[in-house]
Amino acid sequence: MKKTKILAAVAACTAAASLTVLAACGSANPHLSVDSYWYVDGFEGIQPTSIDPEENGRTAEVLLYNLTFDKESAANNYYRVNYFTDGADFENGENAHYYKTTFYATEFDWSSDTVAEGYRMTQSDVDSLPEADKARMDGTKETVYVLETELKISGEYVFGNGEATAENSVQFSDYINTKSYFRSARNGLEPVYSTQSVHTTTPLALRPLSADEMCEELEYTYTVSYNFECTQAQYTFAEEGAQAETKTANKLQGTYSMFDNNTLYTAIRGMSLSSSFGATVSLFVPADGGLVNVNITGGGRGELNTETQSGIIKALKDAYGEPEVPESDEEEDTASHSYLYYNLVSVRLSDSKGAARTAMYSAVDDEDDNTYRATMLYLNQPLSYNLGRWEFTLDKVVSVLGAKA
Repeated sequence: MKKTKILAAVAACTAAASLTVLAACGSANPHLSVDSYWYVDGFEGIQPTSIDPEENGRTAEVLLYNLTFDKESAANNYYRVNYFTDGADFENGENAHYYKTTFYATEFDWSSDTVAEGYRMTQSDVDSLPEADKARMDGTKETVYVLETELKISGEYVFGNGEATAENSVQFSDYINTKSYFRSARNGLEPVYSTQSVHTTTPLALRPLSADEMCEELEYTYTVSYNFECTQAQYTFAEEGAQAETKTANKLQGTYSMFDNNTLYTAIRGMSLSSSFGATVSLFVPADGGLVNVNITGGGRGELNTETQSGIIKALKDAYGEPEVPESDEEEDTASHSYLYYNLVSVRLSDSKGAARTAMYSAVDDEDDNTYRATMLYLNQPLSYNLGRWEFTLDKVVSVLGAKA
C-alpha cells in the first residue's frame, strides 16, 4: 500500500490531488511563542467560554469554508482532475465541497483507555509531577483544547485531454475527518491525542501510462497518543480490510517548535504574523513515522477588497460586527473600504519540495481588543503532480470563543 504524505489545512484544516493532511506532534520551542489570538483579549489560558460547549449551552467556534478549484493553474498533459464544486449549496448534497473546523475545550482524562496503555496516569503519577504540571491537573484530568475538522470533496480523474468516459475516468467522493486534543497557548499548544479518518482517491504518478495507473483509492485511520511530556508517541495505522499496525516514535523534542498534525493552521493563528515574521516548525508524520520541518513565512498586510472578497467580509461582520472607521475617514466616502485587514503567510516544506501554501489571517492590531480573532480567511493550496490548486474561502463564522472570561 502506498502511504502518502500530505500538507493540508485546514485543517487544519492543514492536500494532494484529492485529500491530503499534515501530521505532527510537539512541544513548545522557547524561540517561538504563541498567543491565544482566537480570543478577543489575548488570554493565554483556556477561557470558560470555550469549555464543553454542548454541556454548558455554549457555542463552539465553527469556521466554514467554501472549497473551489482553480483548474486553470493545472499543467499536467497526461491526466487531469475535475472537482465537482459548481453547486451553490456547497455544504450539503451529493457534491458537497467544504472545509469546516469546530474549536472548543474539554477535560481529557489521562487515566482513560483513550490514552495508550503505557501513557496512562494514576493519581499517584499525577502527585509525583513537577508543581507546574500538577497545577493544571484536576485529579487525572486536564482541561485542553479540541479541534475537529471536516473536509469533503468529490470529482473525477480523467486520463488524457479528451472528454471523460467510463474507460478513461475514475469518479470519487472523498473526505478527511480529524479530532485533536492539545494544550493552551501558555503550554505551547502541545498535543495530547489525535485521530484522522480518511477516504481519499490520490494520484499515483506525474506521467501515468494508462487510466489504471493515474490514481488509487485508500481508506484508513490514524490514531496518535502522546505521553504527558510529549517526548514519545504511539500511533496506530488501520487500513480497511487489513490488520492495524501500532508503532512508537521517540525523541519528539527537537530544535524547533512542534504542533500536532491537524492543528497547524490553528497554531498559526497564535503567531505574531507580519512581513518580518519567519519560523520553522517540526511535524511528526505518522505515515512516515518521522519529523518533517516546515517553514512559515509572514507576508504583506492588506485590506479586504469590498468587491472580490465580499463573502469573507460578510462572514466576519455577521459574527463580530462592523469594523471601526478611523476618525480621519469619517467625512470621506468609505464605500470602497472594508476596514478589515489581513496578514499573508506562506507555508512550505523546508526541503523546498513542492509549492508553497498561501493563507490569509485577520490582522491582530490590538491584543486586548482583537475583534476578528486572527481567523484564517483564505487558503490557496497546490495539488501534487501539477493538477491545479484548491482554494478555501471563509463563508461563515459562529463563535463565542472571544468572549471575555
